[in-house]
Amino acid sequence: MAAFPFAPPVLPLAADAPHTVCLALVGDLDHEVGDEVLHQVLHALRGGEDVRDLRLDCRGLGTVDSAGLAVLLQIHRHTSGDGTGFHLDTMGPRLERLLRITGTYEYLTTPQQAPPSARSAPSAGSAGSAGSAEEDPGTLGSGA
Repeated sequence: MAAFPFAPPVLPLAADAPHTVCLALVGDLDHEVGDEVLHQVLHALRGGEDVRDLRLDCRGLGTVDSAGLAVLLQIHRHTSGDGTGFHLDTMGPRLERLLRITGTYEYLTTPQQAPPSARSAPSAGSAGSAGSAEEDPGTLGSGA
């Protein structure tokens, strides 16, 4: 499941919906590549036109350490701040276990749907898509 040493940690994927950025996370997400992954994801979000959803395909993800988890949390915080939806797709059992142990599973996997005018002003209500849920971006799940 590990990627080649020279493989980029983030690969673009074809989006299945308009205003959606789809990226594959490949290899280990750890202290060695965490900053690069964060940079690449944020760059992809800025490069898209009127991005409303971010989908991260995790099927090629290997080991995720605490620095990698911090990257996922930073990406989520960024998308929450600008009203962009955040989705972790095709999560393997190791990543799911890490998120559950750290109390971040609900926080990172509860559907976060972008409101219609996400770029201009995030709003409490979201319309148009199934699976939307209320989310308090300032509160991390404590796992208690």
